[in-house]
Amino acid sequence: MAENYGTGGLRRGQNRGGKKETLSGIEKRAYDYRRFLKRFTVTREEMELDLDSFDPVAYHYGLMYYGNFPFIEPPETREGNRLEELVIAIDTSGSCKKEIVAKFLGETRSILEEKENFFSRWNVCLIQCDSFVQDVTMIHSPKEWEAYRETIIIKGRGGTDFRPVFQKVEELRKQHVFRNLKALIYFTDGDGIYPEQKPDYETAFVFVRQTEKMNLVPKWAKKLLTEECTL
Repeated sequence: MAENYGTGGLRRGQNRGGKKETLSGIEKRAYDYRRFLKRFTVTREEMELDLDSFDPVAYHYGLMYYGNFPFIEPPETREGNRLEELVIAIDTSGSCKKEIVAKFLGETRSILEEKENFFSRWNVCLIQCDSFVQDVTMIHSPKEWEAYRETIIIKGRGGTDFRPVFQKVEELRKQHVFRNLKALIYFTDGDGIYPEQKPDYETAFVFVRQTEKMNLVPKWAKKLLTEECTL
């Protein structure tokens, strides 16, 4: 475990943290994000056998009586209503203890490992931030997420400023990393500097427990309490 590199005890402000932590495991949380995320899904076709619209009776009848010639085969594409793009930001400032950050990652795991949330090709951006963006990782598939999850190092432990995440997202949009970003989810304890202006995508600040710091969240953003309900 690394030592804390002089954060000065500040929770807000511009001090950059230099601490790195490893986690022994990331618990999968029980909260169901599907209702919230459903608002940001898009409808399109993807390459996947659509067994729901497939008639197995006609298929096997053809195989049995017409020399391995099926009357009908499963469609090679299916229409889905899922997420294309998502940004997940994790507050790694000094005010968030290691156990809290582990819970944030547990919530992230719940989102990413729910198969129905995403198309087969992901475009998910994971950002660690205290008062500066500490790490940016793009995830494009379940396999990439599994690899990241096994080797993740928490970086930060400085002050708390939410604005750099939104600035980084704008940089990525200008670089055409995102085509149609609709949502950003920010896991935090709430004690930080918030952006003054609403971005043109939906933002939710997510808390793992009820706290008076939730009152600091701007009116343009959603507040989500994982163990109870959307506020």
